[in-house]
Amino acid sequence: MDSREPENDFDKELRNHLDLEAEEQSAEGISANEAADRARRTFGNPTIISEDVRAVWHLRWLENFWQDARYGVRQLGKNLTFTCVAIITLALGIGANTAMFSIADAVLWRSMPYPHPEQLVVANEVPRSDPDASWGTTYLTFRDWQARSTVFQNFAATMSDQRILREGPDPVRVNGVAVTHDFFDVMGVAPILGRVILASDDTTSAPPVVVLSHRMWTERFASDPNIVGRVVHIGRTITFTAIGVMPVGFDDDSVDYWVPLVRINPFVNRHVWIFNTVGRLRPGHTAAEAQAELETMLLQIERDFPEANRGHDVRVNSLRTQTSSDIRSALLVLLGAVGLVLLIACANLAALISVRAAGRSRELAVRAALGASRGRLIAQLLTESALLSFAGGIAGVALAYWATRSLVFLSKDPRLLHAAINFPVLLFAFAAVAITSVLAGIAPAMQHSRDTLNSRNSGHRRRARLQQSLVVSEIALCLVLLVGAGLLFKTLRNILDVDAGFRTDHLVTMSVTLPPTYTDQLQMFHFYRDAAERLQMLPGISAVSVVNSLPVAPGEANGDINIEGRPAAPGANGAAGFRRSLPNYFQMMGIPLLRGRNFDEHDDGVNKDRVVIINDRFARQFWPKDDPIGKRIKIGPPENNPWLTIVGVVRDIHQKGLENPIGFNIYEPLAQSVGSDEEIAIRTQGDPTAVISEVRAELHRIDPTVLVDGFATMDQRIEDSVSPRKLNLFLFGLFSALALVLASIGLYGVVAYSVGQRTQEFGIRMALGAQPTDVLRLVLTQGLKLALAGTVIGIGVALALSSVVRKLLFHVRPADPVTIISVAIILTIVALIACWLPAFRASRIEPTQALRIE
Repeated sequence: MDSREPENDFDKELRNHLDLEAEEQSAEGISANEAADRARRTFGNPTIISEDVRAVWHLRWLENFWQDARYGVRQLGKNLTFTCVAIITLALGIGANTAMFSIADAVLWRSMPYPHPEQLVVANEVPRSDPDASWGTTYLTFRDWQARSTVFQNFAATMSDQRILREGPDPVRVNGVAVTHDFFDVMGVAPILGRVILASDDTTSAPPVVVLSHRMWTERFASDPNIVGRVVHIGRTITFTAIGVMPVGFDDDSVDYWVPLVRINPFVNRHVWIFNTVGRLRPGHTAAEAQAELETMLLQIERDFPEANRGHDVRVNSLRTQTSSDIRSALLVLLGAVGLVLLIACANLAALISVRAAGRSRELAVRAALGASRGRLIAQLLTESALLSFAGGIAGVALAYWATRSLVFLSKDPRLLHAAINFPVLLFAFAAVAITSVLAGIAPAMQHSRDTLNSRNSGHRRRARLQQSLVVSEIALCLVLLVGAGLLFKTLRNILDVDAGFRTDHLVTMSVTLPPTYTDQLQMFHFYRDAAERLQMLPGISAVSVVNSLPVAPGEANGDINIEGRPAAPGANGAAGFRRSLPNYFQMMGIPLLRGRNFDEHDDGVNKDRVVIINDRFARQFWPKDDPIGKRIKIGPPENNPWLTIVGVVRDIHQKGLENPIGFNIYEPLAQSVGSDEEIAIRTQGDPTAVISEVRAELHRIDPTVLVDGFATMDQRIEDSVSPRKLNLFLFGLFSALALVLASIGLYGVVAYSVGQRTQEFGIRMALGAQPTDVLRLVLTQGLKLALAGTVIGIGVALALSSVVRKLLFHVRPADPVTIISVAIILTIVALIACWLPAFRASRIEPTQALRIE
């Protein structure tokens, strides 16, 4: 049956009713035409009746939508300029939002590759005086928690581990985790080959075993199916037997292997907070209950062992929260920023649709006069908005895919590289398209559906108010984004302006690891001392030194400060970071000696007392009115460490990063305590990267088996330390620039539309003697009023939201007046530029031509 047969039957029946009514009217003796007119007035408008009846037919809405869609495609095709601008605008807004959602989904929300990940939590001790710090926990405290807890199914301790894999032609540095045997039970993931670490492996008498990550198995062992039972040369003196391979994704791209915790000689005391813990809650228990239980146990431990009392609290977080804690705030702020961009894009599109619909006011009024209901007119306009949003959404998803693939060039964070356009992201993009089509289309549709042939003048005024409101909103939101970008820019500038405390120019650094053939500290020291002397003889090199930890490094070993003659409670004096170096380290790095002496060749801890040099903050804190030279200190548990005599004080440096506060630092001579892993710093006369190949070759001439890697200039190290800040600024700045462009286009469109509506007015003004400059000033004033209104509203919104970005700032107030005023000035200048072209055109209107325009 023809799909239109019911409609044809209904039309025939409707005509029959009209004919019958006309016959009854003709019986009164009037003409046939007058009878037909009376019949239509009595019966009602046939078109409206037909629309009302069809609206209740089954699936009629779908047919209406199909008709509106086909009509909308034809209308959009007639104005390709408008269509392309609208699609590009939406593609940028939806694409940016989809890309940011993809990143946030990968880091904050995507399900972790463990069964029931909501049960996994991380517990650490935190100082009551600094709850944002995390100390981990001690090994014995972990054992107490593990033995006495009732809310955990399993509880495990972990610690980062790094070793040298000596498989293949060249050794390579690999990163692993030392774990208690409970770890794999906690995570609930089985290996794809072999087995995991058992309780029998977690003892000092057991043979050394290692579990490999899937990535390490494939990349370093060519997916050897017989890997289980194979001896793996990982570490200096111990060979491990591979017992298993974990599945893809379990390593999170950062872990190469797992070994029993006992293999790193854990500190079995209550003075060293270097262990992390992870636990699986019993069903029905929460992280808050776990925290309360562990805090109760910690208070009892502190009473039982007052010598280890630190006044700590316990913080229990979900594993997801813990792994994303350092990036969560930035991602949420960026999500909010890109959401504002989408709102600006919606407002921009709404203004464009309103301007376009103004040119169709006669068409809409005629359709209304012919019987189209307001709902049908709204549906038509919303359908066109949905078509634009759908096209913009497709282009936006393609843009988001390209953006997520480009993250590898913008960030080294492996978590960000997991961003993908998967089903949840596509669902978000679909939701963004739906919301955008409604937000961008509803206001113009509601407004223009009210216009009729008899209300065109009032319709013009309503459209003008709507467009002006949209532009003011765009400018206000744009100012909020620009203020945020300005604050982040000022933050990065403040960080980079920090005096590092040493010379960063012409400095190249590298890591060196000695092979297992170096068995005692004297042998190791001779290698590093001789290597420094030989490298310094190479052309282009002016100085070479060796140290265990170069700046700028976020983490460092530290221990309690104990001062001779000043008994103090454990931890009362704070902790000091310590490093060991050759005597020329301070001269080579450009760190001034403030008092006392430098190290010399006799400071080896054998022929005389062990000595140290402290930094200026250390001296000011503990000897503000006294000379620290000759005073003795201990670092770490006092029962395990010797007294160290202070022989010098050097200038403070930012060892842990430019934005981190300067702490207490001590320096020991390398001869007193040397390890197999050290760093070499080289001061060059020219380009520091030019000497890298010769340095590597010279070190291998000394010993071909030595591992040399991690080459970087000091400028690169500093750049890497602020790279997350740079990524935040880049993205926020990109969103702000996009918002500024969209707001400028919106302002230009409104002013241009206003000029078009006032063409006759300008012609009359100029015919009566007004100068072109008067018209120019009039139009610019109109645009500036909109810009200033948006600026004032935006400043209020920016101040209200200032606390949102507080965690991302460094030495900048969230309500920084200089930034806000600067952004307001920039926005005003851009608004003037956007208004200039339509204003210039208005000033060039010929009065005679303007007066001829209807």
